[in-house]
Amino acid sequence: MSKKILVFSMSMLLVGAFTVTALAQKVLSVQYGEPWKDLFESAIEEFEATTGAKVTAEMIPYGGVHGYQKVVLDFAAGVARDVLIVDAFMIADMVEAGYVLNLDDYVKEWADWDQYYPAFQAMGSYQGHVYGIVLETAANTILWYWKSNFEKAGIAMPWQPKDWDEVLETAERIKEKVPDVEYPLYIPTGAKWGEGATCIGMYPLILGADTKAGDRNRLWNYSSGKWIGSSPAIERALDFLREVFSVRELSPIDAMYAPDVWGEWRRLMREGKIGIGFGGSWEWAEFWPEAIRPPEEERSDVLGWAGLPGSGHPGTPAIQTISGGNSVSIKAGVKDPDLAWEFMKILNSKQRLGKWLGGAAKLSMRKDSAEVAEYAQNDFLVEIAKLLPYSDYRDALAGYMTVSVLVQQAMEKVAVDGLSAAEATEWYKNKLIEEFGKDKVETIR
Repeated sequence: MSKKILVFSMSMLLVGAFTVTALAQKVLSVQYGEPWKDLFESAIEEFEATTGAKVTAEMIPYGGVHGYQKVVLDFAAGVARDVLIVDAFMIADMVEAGYVLNLDDYVKEWADWDQYYPAFQAMGSYQGHVYGIVLETAANTILWYWKSNFEKAGIAMPWQPKDWDEVLETAERIKEKVPDVEYPLYIPTGAKWGEGATCIGMYPLILGADTKAGDRNRLWNYSSGKWIGSSPAIERALDFLREVFSVRELSPIDAMYAPDVWGEWRRLMREGKIGIGFGGSWEWAEFWPEAIRPPEEERSDVLGWAGLPGSGHPGTPAIQTISGGNSVSIKAGVKDPDLAWEFMKILNSKQRLGKWLGGAAKLSMRKDSAEVAEYAQNDFLVEIAKLLPYSDYRDALAGYMTVSVLVQQAMEKVAVDGLSAAEATEWYKNKLIEEFGKDKVETIR
């Protein structure tokens, strides 16, 4: 073989190797949960068509391991996807662990970023830097009720309780008048519910149990920089749960340990087995599997909702809820961050998000979603958005995930183990001290 032919052949081999390598680099791995299936699938289709890249996607199904648990496990095992959903409460811990990419330079050049309300820019951030783009938000705790049960119990509708006592009294009336209701008052509780127990069941109660002054109604005191181990708010919230589960027996504990707690809660509600249920605004659609979901205009005939009131103690709010949000992030160390960001822009576009949020009855964190027809015409979203002025937020801090688990266990102490609220609060405080040290935990009196 002549030198020229040899050189040419080697050159072609090198070009071929480079081409294969380049194509291999244009593969993006994406992970999402089943609730976001339609949103992600449409984005993947557009992304592949416009970039020529290939997406390998993993969907976490309903009933599987909690999405946030799987994210942590995947990162620990070194198999996390390039683009993935991270619940906003996880951002701080993900950053501290070095798991997610800083997006500051990308959002600075992204015109859409100005359309996000400041609170939701902050929700995906940690220490002033952006690590996630929030996909949706919600009123995490509202009081859902099946209207036919209220009719049978003789309860006037629309229903808006003024305080916790009225919630308990209404649930007792349902227990007395409608024996087919198995759970007169359903509150996500305990470790099986995970963050759902903290963010839907317990933290909104704490926020509504005392005044905001001095962070008396929080898990973290932003002035002192300490976790609150004991406070009137924490004890009142735990005492409310004790009333529900142990004293008035308004909720059997069984459903809190079902194989699929989310699926069981939704089944019980749509079958009329729950009187009043603590749940998020997303349930407007998700109480029903898609195959049997009633049209928007029919849901209000069977399903009602009210704001969760404050405790009724002096200075507590009339209504209290909490907002979270699932954000989409990019893995730190991703091979092609620019390619990953291109997918992020396509996924989070104004039209795609507005259309999907409107169809899924999920609240938007973008100012311009109201300009998208599918969102603007959803009457439920327009109404539920009135709760957002009463909403608060979880503590986006390293250590929150640990605190949340302890909160879930404290709930179990009163609901399952029969401890008093004071005993459970003391247990919780001591566990915080074990975890963070005495100098990082305080008592509010």
